[in-house]
Amino acid sequence: MIKEKSAYRQTLTQWVSEIDEAHQLGMRMSLLQLTLVKCLSLFSLIIGFYFFSLIVHEWIVNKTAASASVSVYLAISLAISWALQGAFNHLSTRYKMTLLTALERALQQAFAARQHALIRQHSTFYWQAVWLTQLQALADWACEYRVQQTVAAIVPLLVLAVILFINAVIGIGLLITLPVVPLFMIIVGKGAATLHKKHFVALERLGGMFTDRLTALPMLANYRAHDAQTSLLSQASENLNKRTMNVVSVAFLSNSVLDFFATLSVALVAVFIGFTLLGEINVGPTISLHEGLWLLLTVPLLLSEMKKLGQVYHQKAQAESAQEALASLFSKPGHSLTPTSPSVVSRHNESALPAFTGWHAASFDVPDLLHGEAMHIAPKDHILLSGASGSGKTVLLEALSQQREASHSLSCNTVWLTQTPVILPSSVRDNLCLDDSYCDKVLTDTLHRVELGDWLATLPHGLDTKMTDYPALSGGEAQRLSLARALLRDAEVWLLDEPTAHLPDSQHHRLSSLIYSLTQQKTVLWASHKALPAQWFSHFWTIENKEVLV
Repeated sequence: MIKEKSAYRQTLTQWVSEIDEAHQLGMRMSLLQLTLVKCLSLFSLIIGFYFFSLIVHEWIVNKTAASASVSVYLAISLAISWALQGAFNHLSTRYKMTLLTALERALQQAFAARQHALIRQHSTFYWQAVWLTQLQALADWACEYRVQQTVAAIVPLLVLAVILFINAVIGIGLLITLPVVPLFMIIVGKGAATLHKKHFVALERLGGMFTDRLTALPMLANYRAHDAQTSLLSQASENLNKRTMNVVSVAFLSNSVLDFFATLSVALVAVFIGFTLLGEINVGPTISLHEGLWLLLTVPLLLSEMKKLGQVYHQKAQAESAQEALASLFSKPGHSLTPTSPSVVSRHNESALPAFTGWHAASFDVPDLLHGEAMHIAPKDHILLSGASGSGKTVLLEALSQQREASHSLSCNTVWLTQTPVILPSSVRDNLCLDDSYCDKVLTDTLHRVELGDWLATLPHGLDTKMTDYPALSGGEAQRLSLARALLRDAEVWLLDEPTAHLPDSQHHRLSSLIYSLTQQKTVLWASHKALPAQWFSHFWTIENKEVLV
């Protein structure tokens, strides 16, 4: 379920908290630890400023050296601050890696459970970008921005209370200038989120376009379309450059303005303290060198924490963009869908699912996409699924195999064959076994059953021959290898999504006959545009106007 844009911003913290509860990561405790350690480090440093100011005051004003105890206290304060800062860096890194690992694991579960449904929604480059950038953005926000947000509220308020006690004039001045920093961050942040989303879309489009053109190089050469495609890539690249510069410009503007206000605040405080010490200004209580120097050291520290919040504020915009990309996958954070095997075979966990005894749905619904009445599948049924391109045949198969949210699904062991089989660049054995283990005889016999025995005999290393990124396989051979995968899983229900769509008619008829002969004792749902013998099927389903007609 995809929520409205405003909902993302309102529920970002709650959404991450749900992930925390689902995976039992203890994020709240980790966040509390990080905040506490960071605050203690800053307070130790501020106390160190106090003792340093006292040493300078004794040396310049009283013309005497400070006591040894003051120097010891200074050393202890600075050492504690340094040690706590190191502990904070260590805890922050560990917390971030834990969260990132959990997010990657959840995304892997979503990929495994909804592989075909997801890959049809976006390009491969899009999912790579989600994995490499969006997960990282969410982790950065959770353990950097959220911590700094709390620190930038606690430390300034407590120190401001001390400053107001020492000198109310300086304290009131800081109360007026400090809120300008978060106010400006909010103003800039509203536009930053939109810019980050547009930048991600432009990056995904350019990457997907480049990948598609790289894959289709032989076709481009045949049609002499290199110049036209180069022009399109140049335009997409220029669009990405403009969006990148927009993001950089906003970041530069934000840092520049924050630096301006921070410098102005420190300058005003320094001028006031300087003229007060010289006796030129007599507003408020008198200030000693000890107090004045401590204030001059402490105020920039407070402003630096506010500036750090401004510097990491873009992480909030990136996290909102990441949530929008991940919301459909993590709509129920931590909910682990039944995992399936990679690539073209979708296989449910055999030990966890019962044998197929039939399936019935009085009213079947895929929200906003499909509806059906009185749908029934009995064991060993062979159902031909027809309909125009885009009518929803693949959506129905995805819903039945639990890859897409629907009112009903098949709770049994299934396999899935698609139009385009995926061949891994590893060995033939790896392509057949995937995550399972089979002996050589079983693998060889299975390849003979799908008419790949002669092909196997020509391979230099047999089952251990590497397929590489560009395997020497015809379309029919690739589908037969995919068919062998399915046979090895011995599933009861087969979902066939036009497995012969891209094959010539001669190969279509031969492979279709082979699939039919191998699935006589199986339950089959076969979506196909091409003609198939009617006697092969016990039922005929048609999809028209989002309705499944049985």
